[in-house]
Amino acid sequence: MNRRSRAIGIALLSACCLSLLSNVAQAAISKAELQKIIKAAPKRAAAKPRKPRKLLVFTRARGLVHSSIPYATRAIELMARNTGAFEVVVSDDMGIFNAKGLKPFDAICFNNSNRMDFADAASRRSLMEFVKSGKGVVGIHAATTNFSSQRPVGGVDWPEAAEMIGGIFAGHHWRSGQGEWAVKIDDPSHPLNAAFGGKGFKVADEIYFYKNFQQDSVRVLLSLDFSDPKTAGVKKDQTYVPISWVRDWGKGRVFYCSLGHDNHIFWNPAVLKHLFDGIQFALGDLPVNTTPRSQQGPVRARSKQVVIKEDWGSLSWLAGRKIGNAEGLVLGRVTIKAGKSNPRHRHPKCEEILYLLKGRLEHTLGDKTFTLSAGDTITIPPGVFHDAACIGNEDADMIVVYSEGIRGFELENF
Repeated sequence: MNRRSRAIGIALLSACCLSLLSNVAQAAISKAELQKIIKAAPKRAAAKPRKPRKLLVFTRARGLVHSSIPYATRAIELMARNTGAFEVVVSDDMGIFNAKGLKPFDAICFNNSNRMDFADAASRRSLMEFVKSGKGVVGIHAATTNFSSQRPVGGVDWPEAAEMIGGIFAGHHWRSGQGEWAVKIDDPSHPLNAAFGGKGFKVADEIYFYKNFQQDSVRVLLSLDFSDPKTAGVKKDQTYVPISWVRDWGKGRVFYCSLGHDNHIFWNPAVLKHLFDGIQFALGDLPVNTTPRSQQGPVRARSKQVVIKEDWGSLSWLAGRKIGNAEGLVLGRVTIKAGKSNPRHRHPKCEEILYLLKGRLEHTLGDKTFTLSAGDTITIPPGVFHDAACIGNEDADMIVVYSEGIRGFELENF
């Protein structure tokens, strides 16, 4: 094959895979390895996508270029193709980090990307606004080295992004090729741990430990199991090393897993399902509990409440499975500004009860409209589209309750 023909072939392959990056690196994957990935890749999504989703898989590596990058990319492409849960675009171009470049995507997967150069303030702002606006981030292995242009152990150049991802790489005593390490399931009932069936496992891979780890801000899913003598014996002065976690970031979602140094990780069925479910969480299709376990308890202080501001008003979720203080209901407080209305929507599987504390509402339920004054209650059946408009000169303040631990939500004209 001459150079021109080969270039055309590569270009066609890239177009077929919806990739901005040449897939020529995938030639390193043998046929036998590819068959293992195909066999291990999930065939069914844990959650039905609320809308067509697009995932940016970013692979730029200025430090160590992990051989597993094309394996992870191929596994993610296969999961997307098998399930139809999302579309994949692959890139290593830093120029994509601007409002226009990121707009088509619902989440970014940092696939072993490392020591990325975010010297440009506009690029940093674009990534933060992307996530905080309600989009997602997935980090694989070396993603915790992304936000320092120096050697990762030497300092953090972008503390906000390091906080977002949950911590920054500080070393790896549990090395590839030196043994199998025991993994503990920190949160057995968590949906993102469904792949493991509540049972710990052993893995031959490189396990990171971190500095500036945000233990009180993330919900840890997996960690090293130091009850295993060989795992504990590697570094006796360390007793807690997280492996996988989730967190909220503004309105957005973050999932990180440090597994993924070795190629074979990406034909491990349980790890691939864990990754796939984490991707669905980051995309916004699989709501899960992100509350740090250290923050859970019967009392949730007012200081811990987060107010979500919209152009029409505000919401504050007070109880629910995602917060971690209720399993079978969601409780919230909502304010609609005078003269404003919330978007027409429905809750497919849960009943809603609204109790108006103050102000007046014109509430449309299906094709009927009701006027509510302070002290009135309205019940909204599952699956019925509805909206509320604040009438009068004062804001409408209300309590809302839903009959599910995680509130489903669908816009009418999405």
